[in-house]
Amino acid sequence: MSIYKFINHSDSRISSLLKNIVKLHPLEIDLSLIRMRALLKKLGNPQNTIPYTVHVAGTNGKGSVATSIYYLQKLNGKKVHVYRSPHLISINERIIVANKMISDDLLYKYLRYVYEINNYDKITFFEFFTATAFLIFSKYKSDLLVCEVGLGGRYDATNVLNSKTKSCIITTIGLDHKDYLGSNLSKIAFEKAGILKSNNTFICSNQNKKALNILKQVACKKNCKSLFYGESWSIKNKSLIIENEKVNLSNLSLEGEHQLKNIGCAILACYKIKKLKIEKNKIEKFIGNIKWSGRLHKLKGSIKRQNPNTDFWVDCAHNPLGFNVIGKWVSKHEINNIILILALGINKDYKSILKEIRKMKPRVLLLPKITNFNNRKTLDIALIAKKLSIKCKVLNNTEDAISFACNLKQKIKSQNKICLIAGSINLIGEVLKKDKCKLHI
Repeated sequence: MSIYKFINHSDSRISSLLKNIVKLHPLEIDLSLIRMRALLKKLGNPQNTIPYTVHVAGTNGKGSVATSIYYLQKLNGKKVHVYRSPHLISINERIIVANKMISDDLLYKYLRYVYEINNYDKITFFEFFTATAFLIFSKYKSDLLVCEVGLGGRYDATNVLNSKTKSCIITTIGLDHKDYLGSNLSKIAFEKAGILKSNNTFICSNQNKKALNILKQVACKKNCKSLFYGESWSIKNKSLIIENEKVNLSNLSLEGEHQLKNIGCAILACYKIKKLKIEKNKIEKFIGNIKWSGRLHKLKGSIKRQNPNTDFWVDCAHNPLGFNVIGKWVSKHEINNIILILALGINKDYKSILKEIRKMKPRVLLLPKITNFNNRKTLDIALIAKKLSIKCKVLNNTEDAISFACNLKQKIKSQNKICLIAGSINLIGEVLKKDKCKLHI
């Protein structure tokens, strides 16, 4: 079942239209650029009139990099379009038009127009939505577009952008979406490298050796101006080192050591791409104002107010690499007896994820049975958790899991319990909605 079949919208017009768009293709994912190019041609090829673009791919961190560039440029007085996915609460989050999340009226207007132009031709939901976003971006002035790849790169719907007016960033590559991108890192890296075009500036984050070799081969073939982590730049002692120059990152507002490399990619773009140029002293100030909901984000809304003795953190980790990052955060902060609430999409590598969770030595793993998305069955997860000696309990829904976590007696009375809610971005969106917190766009 497609994840898009779970999409609803507070505006009934948009909700109805989204459901009709889902019906245009029987599959959620069908990697190809043929349908995308055909629809864009009908729309007058708007992708060719979009402003300068930073195209961001990778397995983990691409959302953080895209958001960081957006904030840095916005704080520097630029007007920025942003395209990213998926969303936490509202699909409007995916389209930022000149520093503002798209309004319901504008979104409906363009979705309706593209739906009529498409004339019932077969096209996936993501392709349709991407074409609509590109049309919108072509109609409104901005200084640049920050565009996040949906899945992979080579055949992703975003890979139709004007190759002469873009730069590329590829964040850390890991094993995810193996059914679509390949069974090993070399194959996945080749798919991600598909966004690289002739003479692009290319910023590359830290990579596994196999992935790095592929990226270097493709970048060389495309004659890219490449900046590889460990060669052109690095992170040391909370500083970004660029050609013997240091940028102090100690003011970074994002939680987690992994975010240092992500902000490094974003800052490098602001150093090396002429259209994004920002002075060093401004960058060191601006990074303290970056906000990114749902990424090692501490809840401060209604859930916390109702349960003052428990600290809740949420993170959209949904693959082994993401949970490895969380494990390092848990270890660094010496968090013992952490309580985990977990829900994963049906196609996720839950066995490898559970191996990463075991390293955290959680007090208990709580599994909501009913979610707002097509989730991996709790029985599947519980069976593997038991084999790995992870204490596990199945609850009816997320609300029951939160309640159970809050009612557990704390082993050290002087400390708050720490509960981490992680897995599908849909789960995190559900929790943020319950928390009634303001999303940072």
